[in-house]
Amino acid sequence: MNHYFETDMLLGVNAFFYFYFFDDLYYIEDIQQAFRNVCLDKMLSDGYFDMSAYIFGRLKKEDIYARLVASKSRYAVLYQGRFPNKNTASSVWRQKMGEESYNDDTNSSQCELTYLESSAIVNWVYKTLKNSEERNTFTKDLLGQIKELHGIQNDIRFSKGVVYNAEKVEIHFLSSVSSVNSYVSSLKKEAGTLFFRGHADPNYILRPSIMRTPRLLQNESKIYHELIINCPDDFEKCHTHLEKLVKMQHYGLPTRLLDITRNPLVALYFACESNPESYGELVLISPENHEIKYPQSDTVSILASLPVFSYEKQQEFGRLASDPTVSQHDFNKKVARLLHEVRLEKPAFLSEIKKDDLVSSFIVYALKNNDRIIKQDGAFILCGLSDGNRSLEEFRYRENGKKVVILIDGKKKLLEQLETFSINRAALFPEIECVAEYLKNKYTS
Repeated sequence: MNHYFETDMLLGVNAFFYFYFFDDLYYIEDIQQAFRNVCLDKMLSDGYFDMSAYIFGRLKKEDIYARLVASKSRYAVLYQGRFPNKNTASSVWRQKMGEESYNDDTNSSQCELTYLESSAIVNWVYKTLKNSEERNTFTKDLLGQIKELHGIQNDIRFSKGVVYNAEKVEIHFLSSVSSVNSYVSSLKKEAGTLFFRGHADPNYILRPSIMRTPRLLQNESKIYHELIINCPDDFEKCHTHLEKLVKMQHYGLPTRLLDITRNPLVALYFACESNPESYGELVLISPENHEIKYPQSDTVSILASLPVFSYEKQQEFGRLASDPTVSQHDFNKKVARLLHEVRLEKPAFLSEIKKDDLVSSFIVYALKNNDRIIKQDGAFILCGLSDGNRSLEEFRYRENGKKVVILIDGKKKLLEQLETFSINRAALFPEIECVAEYLKNKYTS
């Protein structure tokens, strides 16, 4: 088993007390995986994560239980009855999840935990601690034992329940529309073209929906083709693969597009619209000029054609593009099928694909051909065949070599302020069913 936590180090009295109880739970693979999904992976990839909802006990038991039940998760049983304390946590886990889940030599999760399940498990562990003071101390001690973080221990900082690497990340907490506007205005002079994205949970990793789970990505081609086969009339007016992807994204199908906007207030709305128990995040995206493309770009046509091909073929394209021993000339010979697909869309396309383009991501301006894109001042990030998270992190705005992270506090108040600027769900989702839902909620709540 790959051990993430060392518990045999000399610890202070408090740390030893906490890890005496956690050491036993640690050997459960599901709990290891849950902590990796919620905090370790985020810290390693992005340099920060938000534990405030767990530390301050903001997650509602009944809400988590309802969501686990709705998703038919086996972990719903953890939320039946009272939470255990430190002394009884191990035995309660055995009782509810079974002895087999406790075997550190043979146990391996039968499937990947969803983020909901991971969050529920982490919250369950934190609920075994009495108060926010104990949970905060536990969090600090926990980070001190993660081997992957040993090299940056002196740079780890805590602020309002958020953990971050001060060497690489600069955190700002903002709590009003005016403070957001002032901060963004101060950046525009030196940042060039800025785009924005709102995350209702700062622990969300910047990644398109199709890349959130291996199973989705492995079935991208099937998802793409089957929607077109089953709903051909909806795609009659789509003349390019990009137009098809945009329509699929519009209706909630996972794609390799990531929604962004040129309007910071639109992004701020999405940062505040849900998850009231956590901070929101206003993601600042600052690409170089050559990374911004128009819909008619040949590079865009190439990347938008990728869903046509099977996962195995995409992997083959990616290996060839990343192989320094494959010349540009030989590469284009070996990706002839991709060249042919692009030429079906663009007969005048010069039959040459740059290797670097295939493993890169680009900002794409959206055609203003539907009301939602117009209202949201929308654009997209179109992802190539590289590691989605790593390549997208390169777009993040930085100052003095540090990534700037804007966390939003006081979501309810901000939503009220945004309402005065006509930034609300009805304005951003102008379809009649969305406007009707907005009006119903407005006059019944």
